[in-house]
Amino acid sequence: MMLGNLCIIEKDGKVLLKLATRGGSKGKWNFPGGKIEDGETSEQSTVREVLEETGLAVDGLNAVGKLEFYDDAEPSFFVDVYRADKFTGTLAETDEGPLRWFDSSALPFDGMWDDDKFWVPMIMKGKRIMGEFHFAKGTDRLVRHTIEEIG
Repeated sequence: MMLGNLCIIEKDGKVLLKLATRGGSKGKWNFPGGKIEDGETSEQSTVREVLEETGLAVDGLNAVGKLEFYDDAEPSFFVDVYRADKFTGTLAETDEGPLRWFDSSALPFDGMWDDDKFWVPMIMKGKRIMGEFHFAKGTDRLVRHTIEEIG
């Protein structure tokens, strides 16, 4: 099981996504983020990953969710989700994939992971959530999920 993070970066009613060029998310639009390295907190990892993938230094992370992903019944990835609307730097694409700002009300859910359409709208409405998502063994097909709002 891996530990990771995602960061929803917002600016002027838009949200930043990257089109993954490698790994299990290749070809899908994702929020910047990644794996937590030894010795890092989740917040430190989020700041590092966002900087590496976008060139932006986020500040004032707001923890908004915890997501658990399963490959069938096997835990595969536990992810902390953050929102950030304060950042410095210049947007710079890397080999991680092209970056694009999308209107927050028109995200490309048909090009994202199947689970995103369930939890992202809740977070965009200001809710904090906890979710569990089960994918068919070895695939990107969502077979069941649960989401609850947390205080």
